[in-house]
Formats: sequence, structure tokens, C-alpha cells
Amino acid sequence: MQKLIDTVNSYYATGIHTQTKIFKVSSGQYQDRVVIIYSKTPAQLVYAWSDPPYLSWSEPVNIATDSADYPASAYMDPNGNIYVVYTQLTTLNLLERKLSFSQGNWSLGAANTVCNVGQNYFPCIIKDPLNRLWVSWTYYDPTAERYFVHVKTSQNDGVSWGTGPSDPGVSFTNGSASCFGQLILQSSYVRCFYSDNSTLLAYRSRDLQAAEWDSQQTVYSGSQINDKFCVDLSPDNKVGIIFPGTTSLLYKEFDGSSWSGLFTVESTVPESIALKFQGNVPYVFFAQSIGDGQNQLFYSFKEGSSFVPPASFEPGQKSFDKVFCFDDSAVNKYSDRTIPASDTTPADVFHPTSGGLVKDADDVFYLGMDAKFSLVRINLSTAGTGGAVKWQFWNGESWADFVPQSGSYPLDSQEKTVILWQDLNSVPSDWQMYLVNGVSKFWMRILVTTPFTTAPVGTQITAVPEMKHLNAFKV
Repeated sequence: MQKLIDTVNSYYATGIHTQTKIFKVSSGQYQDRVVIIYSKTPAQLVYAWSDPPYLSWSEPVNIATDSADYPASAYMDPNGNIYVVYTQLTTLNLLERKLSFSQGNWSLGAANTVCNVGQNYFPCIIKDPLNRLWVSWTYYDPTAERYFVHVKTSQNDGVSWGTGPSDPGVSFTNGSASCFGQLILQSSYVRCFYSDNSTLLAYRSRDLQAAEWDSQQTVYSGSQINDKFCVDLSPDNKVGIIFPGTTSLLYKEFDGSSWSGLFTVESTVPESIALKFQGNVPYVFFAQSIGDGQNQLFYSFKEGSSFVPPASFEPGQKSFDKVFCFDDSAVNKYSDRTIPASDTTPADVFHPTSGGLVKDADDVFYLGMDAKFSLVRINLSTAGTGGAVKWQFWNGESWADFVPQSGSYPLDSQEKTVILWQDLNSVPSDWQMYLVNGVSKFWMRILVTTPFTTAPVGTQITAVPEMKHLNAFKV
């Protein structure tokens, strides 16, 4: 099930890979209620919630209207209370607010200042069994012109942090061009995993009863790590971590005393990643670029001593299973362009008779999938001019005309994501599979009603959107 929750215009929306902002109430009358924290606008941080089967969501509720257009972070405790930490607009201070959960509602507390010196970005917040809050973040020192990973704690539910707002906390790194951190609890330790200067992935630990942090331990040395790592804890208390190697996506596991070897999840470096244990099995989700404006979502999981080959996560968001160009005047009316439509080779999606995807009246472009789909990403080498088309689907009796939600598109611009319906949950229930050229699929038909002066020619046409930032949670 895919359901549109909201439309946003912030840059990061749900955040970066080291942060989780989707949670499920674990017990009580409202057990299984899901809540998501996200940036609705560049300055507005909100939450929305839904109960099973998650087809209807609440209207967004404000958490902050002074949030900078950078990722926030959140943590839900066992009682359903949510702690949110974010970068403040203009000042770039780090602020924290509590959403107290009671009788199915969250009430917003006052904004508390975590740090008001330097510039503060990319936070991560957790709460330990002793009811202390911990925050790690990327601290920028304007004098040194370098970034550092810093950590602070609060012992009074976020009212105050460290020795006060001007206390920058404990620094874990020596200053570099980039660094990102993520906190996690494992047994009696709080651990902070961090990347430094894109070349080092390391961590430091602190016993919950101790006053000092242990020394740095290296997880991996490589390149292009940046924010592309994600940590999660299994029910049997193992830390899993995914991160990019030089040419592949890697996984390691830590049982509290020793690390496993390296596991390869994917042989290329993805655009975005997320990790979540389901039971004691690590599931890895990643978005892989398959072309301009197209990041396809894949997943894999560890089975025995290796990860299974990655598979497409959403059957309705991938390359089309079948693509036909139909020229009504040609001897061979159907031309199979499935493989050319899936790759990025320029100007190779056309009917060999007309030289275009479509050209004259009654020419048709067919897009077929084994599953229903809700969008089409079209990259043309040549945009069409002068023509008009109808968008149609088979309703079980006839080809039904409709106007895509994103508006009419007569193949007249080189790049276009055509939103057919707002999400997969909104796809018409009467859309039926149909036999076209001997092939049964869910077909989208683009029919020419007015001939083109210049016929459109395709480079790549898929059902893949541009997914950038992933969050995962345990179902």
C-alpha cells in the first residue's frame, strides 16, 4: 500500500539516512498508531499520524515554524512521548521540544536550547533507561571553518543541556570538511557512530554509569561515506551498520565485544540508504539511480552468511515490463521498445516506420506493467510539437480517457514526471489487465488525436520517481 501523506517544499523533508522520524506507538489503547515527523515547508516542522490500516492520515500539526531548512531528528520513548531536535532558522542554534503523549494526543512543550554557539546541523536524539536525553550533531566552528561531531546530554527531560546553551558539548573529531553522527543504545552503553571527512567511519562509547567517553574505534576507512551510513539495533542486541565502500554498499555487525567481517549488499554505491532489523534479520533499503530524475527503491536482507540479491521494493515503481510503439500505417504495426525504454541510451525509443514514439493520428504508445502504477517518468531526446494525445487505461470494457493529476502532457517537453494519480492507493479500482499484441498487462495508452509536426523521440521511460531521502521503521 502506498498512500500520499502530504506535499512538501522543504529540501530534506524526512531527513537524511542517519535519522529516523517515523514511529509506532508500542502499547496501550493506541498501540500501532504511526506518527511521522517531517518538514512541510523550509521553516515548518510538523507531525501527522494514522491508525491501521493507515489509509487516512491526520492533518499536519505544527511542531515549529522557526526551523531552518535542514534535517531535524526525533525519538519516541516507550510511553509514546516524542522528543524533537532541530536547527533554528536564522540563528542556527540547536533547539529541542517534547511532544507529550496522553489519551491519543501529543501536546507540544516549550522550546529548549541545546546549543547557541557556532552553527549546528544534522542532529540525532535518543533517551536512555535512566531518562537522560542525548543529542549528537554536526557543529561548525566559524573561526576554524571546520565541522566537528559534538554530543550533549540532559538530565531533566530537556529543560537544560550540559552546563547551559553556550556549552558546545563534547567534541569527538578534530575538525574537517564534513562529518555526521548517529546515536544508539546497546546494553549499558550509549554509542555515537560518525563519519569524518568522508574517509572514516568510527564510533565512541560511554557506559551509562561512567562519566567519560571511551576512545575512538574505527569501523571502516574508505571514501565518499559522508552522511551515507545508517545504524540500527536488533532485538538480540546487535548493532548493524550499512555504509558505502569505494564501489559498493557494505554491512557490518557488532555484538558488543567484536565486529563481524564485511558483507556486500550491493555492488554499486546507492543514492540513499536505510537499515532496519525485522526480528534479528537486517533489512537494507536503498535508492539506486537508473537515470536522470529516477531513483529506484530496492531492498535486500541477510540470509545465512550473505545478503540476498536486491529486489525492487515497489512492483509499481520500476522499469516497465513491456513497452510498445504502435504505428497504424506501418506494415509491422507494433515495435517492442521495452529494453531501449529502460536504459539511458539517447534517442532509441521510437517506431522504426514513423521515427517517433508516435506521430500520426491513431498512433499509440503503450506502457505495461504486471502491477498497477501511478506515475510515468519520461525523458525525450526530441520533444514533440504540434500534436495532441489522450491518456487512457483499460477499465474492463473500453479504453477510458482521463487527465493525469499533474495535468495534460502532449509529449511536448523533454523531461516530465507525469503523475497519473496521487499515489498507488488512488489508482482506479476498475483498471484491468488487458491483452495488447498478445501480452497481458496493466496498460497505459497514449493515443494521438492530432498529428505531430515534429514526432517525439524517447531516451528513457519508466515508472520510477526521484526518491532522495529514506526512513525505515519496524512493522
